[in-house]
Amino acid sequence: MLIMKRKYVHTKKELRAMARPGGLSETECMEMEMTPKERNVFLVIDEHWKKMGYGPSYEDLMRGTGDKGRANLVRIVNNLCKIGVCKKLANKDRSVRPVYIKFRELE
Repeated sequence: MLIMKRKYVHTKKELRAMARPGGLSETECMEMEMTPKERNVFLVIDEHWKKMGYGPSYEDLMRGTGDKGRANLVRIVNNLCKIGVCKKLANKDRSVRPVYIKFRELE
């Protein structure tokens, strides 16, 4: 089984935005280069935060995206954190959030 790893090449604008203390804005996050699946998961996370005020669980993400497996969503969320559009805390439930949402306990 061949596993393809995706390399991210950021533009100068994206690198400058990620280096800012405030991070990326909402429009800059939406303009980032993502796969269609990553964009769908990011939109589900964003909508959940705007509606509920806290991060979604992986079960919520599974319902929102229509996926049946949790492992693929964990990989996608980790990729979103790696490219800089989401943040999460290790070993904390529901801690995933878009970087433009400021929340004191998650900084």
